[in-house]
Amino acid sequence: MKKNQHLTVKGDILDRGQLKWGALMLPEHVRMLREWRADEPSMHKPHLDEEELGLLQEEISIAHQRQCMVELRYWDGGLATATGVIASIDLLGQTMTVKSGDNVVHIIFNDLIGIRLID
Repeated sequence: MKKNQHLTVKGDILDRGQLKWGALMLPEHVRMLREWRADEPSMHKPHLDEEELGLLQEEISIAHQRQCMVELRYWDGGLATATGVIASIDLLGQTMTVKSGDNVVHIIFNDLIGIRLID
């Protein structure tokens, strides 16, 4: 069965949220709401649960052992990315160093949001 991504369950009621009001809105309002939603994630740092943190730790250790290229997403007052090789991990200082050519980035563990291995 295909799952409708717009339906949310609120108690016993299936609700389509703002989807049902789209026909009643002016195109300018719809555009402004889309722009507002696009800017919204950059205001708040996402919180990772224990499972996501465990997977993140696993990926970091694999990338550090293999010395392969990674793309790290981290929070630096907004969403930022760094691409390179994990050069060092400082467990005491809770930081890691990512090198890409002459560019060196120090990332604090608490600011880390995601990692992607580039092989």
